[in-house]
Amino acid sequence: MKTQIVVALALTTLAGSSALAADIAVRRAAPVAVGPAFNCAAGQFGGAHVGIHAGSVYHQAHRQDTDGFLTDNAGWTMNKWAGHAGGGIGYDWTTCSTVWGIELDASWLFATKNFLPDNPNAGPAGDGITTRADWLATARLRSGVALDNLLIYATGGVAASRFRTTWVNAPNTFDSRETRFGWVAGLGTEWAWSRNVSFKFETLYVGFTDRDRSVVIAGPATFNFTHSDSMWISRIGLNYRWGAPVVARY
Repeated sequence: MKTQIVVALALTTLAGSSALAADIAVRRAAPVAVGPAFNCAAGQFGGAHVGIHAGSVYHQAHRQDTDGFLTDNAGWTMNKWAGHAGGGIGYDWTTCSTVWGIELDASWLFATKNFLPDNPNAGPAGDGITTRADWLATARLRSGVALDNLLIYATGGVAASRFRTTWVNAPNTFDSRETRFGWVAGLGTEWAWSRNVSFKFETLYVGFTDRDRSVVIAGPATFNFTHSDSMWISRIGLNYRWGAPVVARY
């Protein structure tokens, strides 16, 4: 009888130990969160952002004098390097390694004024063409691939700019001020320095629709002109970002 009691107690103890060991093993197998983190490379580029930028602009202005207001009815192309600075806002959506977003920006253009004399060797010194561009604004979509904390993207959309052209053939002057629309496309990179701060570099090409203008002067006589413009934009920028999704990594 005593022997049976001892055996029963031993079996009960062994069964309890096995159940406890199995419970511990199950608990250890449960996933443990290691803290909040981005679940993929593109996550750090998601959300809203606001930023500033500055750089250079190459403005190419082609002016066609179709009725001989100046020396002859020729076309002239004026090229000018200048600077620009401005800011913008945007929002990006992400999947694991890709980014889609929208950006709106505006820039003041500096030192874009250009003068081309009608005839450098004859006539009043002020005769000729003066052009300038005052500002540039774009609304663009962008899409890219994130490699760790580096985003490589393509971008494109619509653009608008304010132009001024003055034709002078003393004593006659024709001054044209116009806002023209066009398209913009380019490439860029953005580097996430931290969760909220990033740096970007962009190269953009902007083409504007042609504009036909006419003026009636003493005589009377009507003169017609065609204005064509394009720009190359190179700039660096600083963005501050918030609202990027954060998830737990297991």
